[in-house]
Amino acid sequence: MNNYRVIIPNKYKNKFFGVDFFANVCNGSDSSFKYYASSIDELMIFQNEEVGFSAQKFEIFKYEVANLEDKGIIGFFQNPDIYDCIDSIKIILDELSKNELGLFIESSSENILNDLELLKDFSSKLPLLVAIPISSYSEMSLSFFSKDRNLEAKSKLIHKLVDSGINVGLIYKPLIPRINDDLSDMEKIINKADTLNVKFIYPSFTLYFDSFKIKNFYDIIDKEKPELKNYYFDNYGFKYSWESQNLEQLKRFFVFASKKSKIKFAMKDIISLYKDEDFTQLKLF
Repeated sequence: MNNYRVIIPNKYKNKFFGVDFFANVCNGSDSSFKYYASSIDELMIFQNEEVGFSAQKFEIFKYEVANLEDKGIIGFFQNPDIYDCIDSIKIILDELSKNELGLFIESSSENILNDLELLKDFSSKLPLLVAIPISSYSEMSLSFFSKDRNLEAKSKLIHKLVDSGINVGLIYKPLIPRINDDLSDMEKIINKADTLNVKFIYPSFTLYFDSFKIKNFYDIIDKEKPELKNYYFDNYGFKYSWESQNLEQLKRFFVFASKKSKIKFAMKDIISLYKDEDFTQLKLF
């Protein structure tokens, strides 16, 4: 996404939570994108600059959303987290409300609670879906995992959002072989998600790299998990996409446990939580 186009159409409407247009009004990237990306990340590149709100991009955003011919969902994904570059998205909600556009937000920031009442009001009138990215049940030992991006750390935040009546779910990413791809961790996450009454869990089983990311990834492994280095070289080498050798078992267990808990996990069912055919019809003037 460049400095002059901040609204990008989604070519794959059955993916990315039914988002119609990806948006970004920030500079910089989430630090994790220096090391990896996942299949649910629309923008996988790492922009090596400080994360911050861009007034220029916001002005372009206002112009572009005002000139969209279709009703649709605007999506703000994690690279970077919108709430890491702005404390409140009131100005964004105002523009979306004015133009009758729905909203998808992927965020793990506590700053989202600053907008709790605004989001409740917005969701009473227009489609809204919030996804909290988590990578494990409890804190991970590797330094490239954010210390607060686990379900234990996010439970209070999720509870407050669920209590407000907002559609809230989890994006479970990334699954890194021999790091967080064991069934016991997945089981804890699904069980906890069930007690929190989240609407959905969506896993991202594929890990993506480029030449920059994979070098950084191996550098960290060499320092912090040297016992895994030979395993990774032997099984993955410098491939740019990795999947756990337990993948089929993980998928079967995930589907079984999610169905048992009655938590939505199929993308079409998640999209149906907040988007219907009436909302996607053309505006008639």
